[in-house]
Amino acid sequence: MQKSATTSQAADLYLSVTDATRIINDIFEVQFPQLLFHGEISQITYAQSGHLYFTVKDQGAQLSCVMWAGMVRMLKCKPVAGMAVRCHGRPNVYAQSGRFQIVVNRLLEDGEGELQRQFLELKDKLQREGFFSAERKRPLPFLPKAVGLVTSKSGAVLHDMMVKIRERYPAMVVYLAETRVQGDGAAQEIAATIRRLDESKLVDVIIVARGGGSLEDLWAFNEEAVVKAVFAASVPVVSGVGHETDTTLCDLAADVRAPTPTAAAEMVVPKVTDLLQRVSEFERRLRDFDRWLQPMIQRIDELSLRLDARALAIVAEGKLRIKAAEAKLASIRPDKVIELLRGKIELFHGRLFRTGMASVDRLNTMVSQFRERLRRAIPTEKTEKLRATVDTLEGRLLVGAKRGVEDAKGQVTSLGLRLDSLNPKKVLERGYSIVRVGGEPVRSITETSDGDALEIQVVDGLVLGTVTGRSKEK
Repeated sequence: MQKSATTSQAADLYLSVTDATRIINDIFEVQFPQLLFHGEISQITYAQSGHLYFTVKDQGAQLSCVMWAGMVRMLKCKPVAGMAVRCHGRPNVYAQSGRFQIVVNRLLEDGEGELQRQFLELKDKLQREGFFSAERKRPLPFLPKAVGLVTSKSGAVLHDMMVKIRERYPAMVVYLAETRVQGDGAAQEIAATIRRLDESKLVDVIIVARGGGSLEDLWAFNEEAVVKAVFAASVPVVSGVGHETDTTLCDLAADVRAPTPTAAAEMVVPKVTDLLQRVSEFERRLRDFDRWLQPMIQRIDELSLRLDARALAIVAEGKLRIKAAEAKLASIRPDKVIELLRGKIELFHGRLFRTGMASVDRLNTMVSQFRERLRRAIPTEKTEKLRATVDTLEGRLLVGAKRGVEDAKGQVTSLGLRLDSLNPKKVLERGYSIVRVGGEPVRSITETSDGDALEIQVVDGLVLGTVTGRSKEK
């Protein structure tokens, strides 16, 4: 009985976990009724209840924080990851999990977080340099011969991706290029691994993958070295870094961004059943070749025959119309009329010239006879005076006769020029044309109707047309 009492007294010295938690909280409330601190939000969750759960960190440590829904509704800013904040709260141990946390009752924005500021500055710089240009992004291969994975070999990411790849395409060749995905020097190691895998020429596509985490945890994928390595790769790169809500500079530089690593595997590796279904569909369509292609070929043949027949009919009709026009034009050829008139003019010119010369010859004969008669009948002195008079009259007569002949020539030439100017061919050479309907010249728009066939004679042939409208000159 003595031993039992001693054991009971010793057991009374131990506190239950609940009592221990309550005592710790009492100590915190006495020692730190109000705790003021500042840092950068690295993880944040909005619960359906309205409560806000987040982590505030600096270079040396981090604190888990909670803000109840009533306080959240009073906030003047919306807390986001990367935001620098100043917090007022009290320490607390959450009994159900034993987790130390700060119950925040006041939160103020303390300017942009350092990591977020660096992220935005580098994003702006790389965007100006064209590293995120949509024009350079390449499509993924339909069925890659091999896939390269740039990730850590530890953790669930590699396992989940391989399960998904084997599930979709068991025979797919996968090369693992192991690298650290977090910590100092991780960015340079990731960049070097991407370059090495690309230079090996073993893969058709590269997946850069990592699980979710805070902005600080994913920071290696925001480094310039990683962005440039992704940009310079000769094969398409898929970025499957973090969760769907996480966005890194590696995501922006990659050819394709996947919301999760598992989704990246689904994008890159096709499903065997889908491929077999497509092959079956192609085979079915090939078997139905005659059913869908031959009628199209037959239709093309029919249209070709109809087109040939129509073309031949149009050509034959055109030839007949040309021959009719040529025959009609030959019956009223202006050049033949002009040649006939020209021949008449030349004949008239010759007759006029011969008549003038005959008259001159007769006058010369008469003068000679008169001179001889005067010489015999009139004394010498008078003869000389009369001779001078006769010579004068002879000169005047010759001049008058020649002038008459020249005048006649001028009239003949003028008449020839006038006839030449009336030649329709000369008019046509100046850009005019003759329009006929039914073989009759058109002198007014009232002599035509819509649909009339037109024959337009130009200097070197006929132009055929149809009346589609008329406009009276104002």
